[in-house]
Amino acid sequence: MAGGAGQLATVGTSAPTAGSAPRPHVVSWEVTRACQLHCRHCRARALRRRDPGELSLAECQHVLDDLADGFERPPVLVLTGGDPLERDDLESIIAGGVARGITVALAPSVTPRLTPEVVRRWRDLGATSVALSLDGAGARVHDRFRGVVGTFERTREVARAVVATGLRLQFNTAVGNATAATLPAVGRLVTQLGATSWECFFVIPTGRARPRDCLTAPALELWLGWLARWAARVPFRVTAVGAPQYIRVSAAVTPQSEPARPIVREARGFAFIDHRGDVFPSGYLPVAGGNVRDRPLSSVYQESDLFRALRDPTQLRGGCAACSYREVCGGSRARAYAATGDYLASDPGCPLSLAPTA
Repeated sequence: MAGGAGQLATVGTSAPTAGSAPRPHVVSWEVTRACQLHCRHCRARALRRRDPGELSLAECQHVLDDLADGFERPPVLVLTGGDPLERDDLESIIAGGVARGITVALAPSVTPRLTPEVVRRWRDLGATSVALSLDGAGARVHDRFRGVVGTFERTREVARAVVATGLRLQFNTAVGNATAATLPAVGRLVTQLGATSWECFFVIPTGRARPRDCLTAPALELWLGWLARWAARVPFRVTAVGAPQYIRVSAAVTPQSEPARPIVREARGFAFIDHRGDVFPSGYLPVAGGNVRDRPLSSVYQESDLFRALRDPTQLRGGCAACSYREVCGGSRARAYAATGDYLASDPGCPLSLAPTA
């Protein structure tokens, strides 16, 4: 999935508390699992061909109705995959979302299907943003990570086309053992290419990713610190995905910045719909709260036991339960689940959660 389960413009959004009437700020929708790339970390284990069990266009229109009407304010909708361009009805989904007053963004794979003309059509349909993956500052790292030679150069070409159309440009970077050392160079390239947002996805061992691909807790802390310092130097939004402790690290690195606030994360301002309609708290936490074929997303998000538990920091266990940052951070529930099978356990990617508790 080249675009990742992107969030696009989510940092600083106050997450709902357990007792409030919650709404998602962002819904990421895997409209297909088909993709012609073969990314090393792919959460979805993308397929070469479309799954016949995908939501139909008529079912997609029902989902759009719910996103528009099921909440006090519609969430930002990120159409991702797989590669959303593998659906020949993608433009109907974009147009349907825009017509309903939904802010629509796209996170495509960089393949020959993605051309400047396609980007211009998306703009004309009313889309607002495009997110592209950039996992290295050169072809050697990026193309090896994405599994197709030439992807790096095409990514730069498409990025320039996005900026030329006036759409907002986000870059998504997978941060793991294979890519972390390139972050400073990637940050410089992201800046040169005119990004309005940079999201660093700290690899979680799910899908094709394995534990050996992931940073240790000390290394993750180190690179979060670097990211916070970089964010203070650039004029665009920079954040971490899969590492909510970034809010704590940022507060320590730049204490003069705004006070720490809850950030959008699993079930707290964010939801993920897969290609068959299952609703997850995150694309990286493979535990579903329901399916849109049986129950509207708005109902799953607001009422399911899974989503309610993930919004309640008093249900956390281990080091995360005792941490003073549990309200604003709470640890990565996806990483906890990947490591332990318990989505309420301590996040093994955070040094504080691993410290002995009294």
